[in-house]
Amino acid sequence: MGLSFFTNLWNKKDFSAWLVVIRLILGVEWFMAGLGKVLQTDPTTFPEGMAGTLGFFASANPNGWYVNLINNAFLPNATLFGYLVMLGELIVGITLILGLFVNFAAIVSIFMNLNFFFAAGWLGASTLSINWIMPVLGFIILLGYGSKQLGLDALIGSINYPLYRIF
Repeated sequence: MGLSFFTNLWNKKDFSAWLVVIRLILGVEWFMAGLGKVLQTDPTTFPEGMAGTLGFFASANPNGWYVNLINNAFLPNATLFGYLVMLGELIVGITLILGLFVNFAAIVSIFMNLNFFFAAGWLGASTLSINWIMPVLGFIILLGYGSKQLGLDALIGSINYPLYRIF
């Protein structure tokens, strides 16, 4: 499999249903995570309780550089980052489900998952594995042209907007 898998994924320009399925699953996963935070009724958990969560993540984290990032950047702005996480999860989920700005959503998805991995990956096998699986799926979506099919990207992409090609 190896590198040829990704090369073929990049070069193949026809419809690939499995890429659409991966995009939709990843989108629903992100949307449900964000929606769970929006519907949270306990104010001590999200987003106001983000400081406690970040403090816990920093308490025994083996990644010293990430502990410094948590303590110096995230903790002083914990509530803001709580809102950013919640909105990021919702927006990435919605855009992946709709198939809109798929490349941008995949990049943000990869970024968020890698942050979650460095923050909480040390907690256990389930946290470690899901935060490796989701960025790999995001990377596959990013490279796979077929992942944009059956979405708004395919519809808008048929209209020639030069700026839209970036996303």
